[in-house]
Amino acid sequence: MEFVDKANFSQIKKLNRNDLIIFLIPVIIFSVYLAIFNPGIATIDSFNQLHQIASGHFTNWHPFFHTFIEMLCLKVYPSTISIAVLQILVFSTMWTVICRYVRKDNESNELFRIQIAFTAIMCLIPINALYSVTLWKDVLFSYLMMFLCFLAMVMIDKNGDVDYKFIIVISIVMAIIAEIRGNGMYVVAIALCVYAVYLFLKRNRKMSMLLVILTVASILLISSLNIAYEVEDNEKDAVMAKVIHMLADYDLNLEMEDADRAKIHELIQADKVKDYYMPTGTDPTLVIADLHHYKDNKGTYIGLAIKYSLKDPLHCMEYLLGSSPMVWNIVRDHWVGRPYYLDGNHDRLQSDFNSYYGKHNYTPTTPYENLSYANWGTPAFDTLNLMALGIEGSLLDTVFNSPALYMYLSIAILIVMHVMFNAPREIYLMYVPNLLNIIMIFVSTPIQDYRYLYANLLVCYLLIMVLIGLRHAHRSELESD
Repeated sequence: MEFVDKANFSQIKKLNRNDLIIFLIPVIIFSVYLAIFNPGIATIDSFNQLHQIASGHFTNWHPFFHTFIEMLCLKVYPSTISIAVLQILVFSTMWTVICRYVRKDNESNELFRIQIAFTAIMCLIPINALYSVTLWKDVLFSYLMMFLCFLAMVMIDKNGDVDYKFIIVISIVMAIIAEIRGNGMYVVAIALCVYAVYLFLKRNRKMSMLLVILTVASILLISSLNIAYEVEDNEKDAVMAKVIHMLADYDLNLEMEDADRAKIHELIQADKVKDYYMPTGTDPTLVIADLHHYKDNKGTYIGLAIKYSLKDPLHCMEYLLGSSPMVWNIVRDHWVGRPYYLDGNHDRLQSDFNSYYGKHNYTPTTPYENLSYANWGTPAFDTLNLMALGIEGSLLDTVFNSPALYMYLSIAILIVMHVMFNAPREIYLMYVPNLLNIIMIFVSTPIQDYRYLYANLLVCYLLIMVLIGLRHAHRSELESD
């Protein structure tokens, strides 16, 4: 049995009533959440970007391209609702294309009913509905990661026989991923090499070269916005945060040469390391570090981190596992971050607004910066708010939210697709982008926010939908025989 009908991707443009129904399910459910959580969910990071847009002074503390997208939304309609609407429409469109591809041309009523049920359940899971109206770069990043994995699956399904239209789409998706979040460039750089080599080995060398050329050109085009808008270079130094955090751990737990320990104490206040070091959070450690001293001696401190990592590799691995449990541990433990940025006893949107502007002594200049929930305290708001907070403290936090659970489940589904449904070995390549994102999070700054691995959940939903389609096709084949 073929993995999927190879001619089907070209038929996606022929949309019908069933496609509209699939499209409207997330639009309606997510719009209800947007109406109740009007004008959307924002955190201190969100207010940073909104203030940049309001002031016209841009920095790349957050990737500017995402700030630029938000700015365009606010020009269309000057409310953060417009940003959430864009996210809802992006997800709904991508999911409709995925479901259309899986259904193929037979439009089986049974398969369609299953797709409706699964889509509704997925959209009603609080993390998906709430993230669709949360103003984070990680949301669009995760949607695009899901779609990139889908496009990779299509490319594999067609055995590399793709045309220039497909290459244009996948190139644009990869370029946006590269520019919309800090680690996106690393993910895309490796994934681009993998897929270009795949096409080359499948003797589609013209498309292999075109994929590289168009992706790089698209990345450069998006990057040029930084020059056009005079974006100040204020990018987060993830390597610095990781090195300082790692050296604090090594200072507490490893035997060191006196000169090396003394050098570390020039960077980190020796008498405060024990009290400020937190295994799954870097911010407290950075408070007691001399960041300017690090920048002047960056090579020395990176060298010390590498030296003691190689000297005691078992402790290095223990440190990595301990600082990034979200990546591999199914059950949530004492992590710093949370899946939802909500509170049951006060308007979290208003408190984060006050926290950001109070800390920086900024004056809000436009209406969309001074945010508070329009429906705070209403029965509808309290119901959805308390339901999400209740999930955080229960077994459902693992069932609905655990990135590690969905990572393991995705790997299991890929194996089932290969072994039981004759999917080619190359099918594992479709998971490459998400696997790269997981690895980047594992070795980077230990902040345990679910949003960094939200793509795990979305890619797993994609795989479940594909598995449903394969099972249906397999059963139809058996019945026809």
